[in-house]
Amino acid sequence: MSSRMTLFFAVLLLFASVLCHPQTATCTNWTFFNSFVPSGINRWGTVVGSSAQQRDGSIAGYVRYSNGTTKKYMDPNAAPPLNWTFLTKRNEYGVTVGYYRDPSQNNHGLLLSGSSFATLDYPGSVETILMGINKWNTVVGFWGLGDFSQPFDGFKMWANGAVAAIDAPGAMQTNPAAISDTGVVVGWFVPRSAQPPFPDHGFVLADGVYTTVDHPNANRTFLTDINSSGVIVGSWYQGGSLGGGFLYLNGKFKNVFGPQGETTGVDGINNGGYVTGTISGGSSFIAHCQ
Repeated sequence: MSSRMTLFFAVLLLFASVLCHPQTATCTNWTFFNSFVPSGINRWGTVVGSSAQQRDGSIAGYVRYSNGTTKKYMDPNAAPPLNWTFLTKRNEYGVTVGYYRDPSQNNHGLLLSGSSFATLDYPGSVETILMGINKWNTVVGFWGLGDFSQPFDGFKMWANGAVAAIDAPGAMQTNPAAISDTGVVVGWFVPRSAQPPFPDHGFVLADGVYTTVDHPNANRTFLTDINSSGVIVGSWYQGGSLGGGFLYLNGKFKNVFGPQGETTGVDGINNGGYVTGTISGGSSFIAHCQ
């Protein structure tokens, strides 16, 4: 084999190794807390999420402010037997989205502004789950007709109430998770052709174009948030086991590990590069990762 061909294959193998072996993110300024499981972090470092209540099995929403204080929230429309309130994302103006469960065990989208709750459902739906909101109060989520034989459909809703479908090509179910201030949507979908156990693929929707994004070591990839710089975060799985959290930008993955090399799951990122999620052992965290 000529030296030129040898060099060509060496470069090809190096390129393949870069694709197959993500880098490791550099994370600093770690903060740990155990009051709830986080789902999002806004520009000011305010974290939102939810936690099961030990006494009665209900689930409450939580907000953790940048000074470390935490406040619990229950939507007044949430009711037994499953008294659940989930908070999922919060924008820079302090408007939080999520969902609650009614007495018929159907989910409804919620908006929390200050201490005031409002219900926001997709038109004509039986169930609505709100997952993301940007600074323009554009929300994303998914809706259904309360029939488990019919998968949920993704949507985007503008502040004026106009809606648009979010349906990844070839998807049986599309789950938008977040929308950036620039209008880019990320989430995951299940292919229509999939067989159990169903694989999940990450997707990015920008300017009407869907792009599939899968972690190279995973058979299940969940994209959970995106900031205005286009940095995406998420978590990957191999089968039913969590592989870890990651950053994704410009086609490159960076795995996020705890300060002692622990496995993480990453659920939110803000415009300053601070991420939030959980770490093996059960603690929740905030860290600056790049």
